[in-house]
Amino acid sequence: MTPKIGRRRDAQMVRILAELGILLEGGLPTIRELAARFHTTRETIYRDLRALRDAGYPITGEGGLLSRPRLLDRTRQARPAIRFSAPEIDALLWAVGQGGDLNPYLSELAGAETKLRAMLAAHPELSSPGAESAVLWQQRGRKDYSRHQETIKLLVEAILRRRRCRVRYRSPAAAGPKSFEYDPYRLFSNHDGLYCLGKNPVHENVAMLAVERILSVTLTDTPFCVASSFDPSHYEEEAFGVIWDKPMDVAIRFRKDQSPYITERAWHPTQTLEPQPDGSLILRLRAGGRFEIIRWILGWGDAAEVLAPSDLRDQVGTILSSAAARYSVLDPATKAE
Repeated sequence: MTPKIGRRRDAQMVRILAELGILLEGGLPTIRELAARFHTTRETIYRDLRALRDAGYPITGEGGLLSRPRLLDRTRQARPAIRFSAPEIDALLWAVGQGGDLNPYLSELAGAETKLRAMLAAHPELSSPGAESAVLWQQRGRKDYSRHQETIKLLVEAILRRRRCRVRYRSPAAAGPKSFEYDPYRLFSNHDGLYCLGKNPVHENVAMLAVERILSVTLTDTPFCVASSFDPSHYEEEAFGVIWDKPMDVAIRFRKDQSPYITERAWHPTQTLEPQPDGSLILRLRAGGRFEIIRWILGWGDAAEVLAPSDLRDQVGTILSSAAARYSVLDPATKAE
């Protein structure tokens, strides 16, 4: 189907559903009024009404004609209209627009959007003039999950139905892909990455898989139960990012000019902020995931100073010293003339 034909069909579906919505709510428009509302011909409206009648909606009119179409009362009683308020429609359209490639139900969302726009066509007073401009821009450098839609959908199905999976997974540290059974508990997003928490039934600990490293997922007929010891808040509260290990008490001093950027965001559920007399700010938190904590600290450059724990301070200092040495001594072949 060409894009032009696809757009024409979408417009037709929106129009027909909008006409049905008007009739379901007891409206008694004339053919001329419907044609004017939807900017089309009376012949097109007649075709729409015949299509609805062929689909099982008993549409009648004055003298058996469709000059002023209406639905039989029993139809309206059997199919009560469901109304959304203007803010609810805005919220739903916003959600559709933010679907992105992390959402495996993009085609279903497209169908939902068609129905929502049909509701707006039937009730133009609910339409927001800026609806098309409310979609967020995509951030540069984000991970692309468009090739992993089927994987995400299978994981969602397995989570909802508690079905064990057979997973083929490629870890950066492994020599090659590995296959194993996996009970997926839940998906979560962190820094534009999508991850799955679950368990390999032969191991005790919860395993976290990066979705983009999953090469294949096969659903089995074997059911599973979520381990009673699994507490998702445990990972949210104790991990700084996606890597969980033993929590540590961290204290970082941020320079005065960077303090406003620290205070305007919540970096971790356990954080506390201590403004200092010189305008600097000390951030304290308790979290695990040393690798991600260090990477975050280094992103602030010389505006951040680790105060505690001492071994974390030493590790960050060693990395910065190594980076400074690398920048201070350049290979003559790489120097610009």
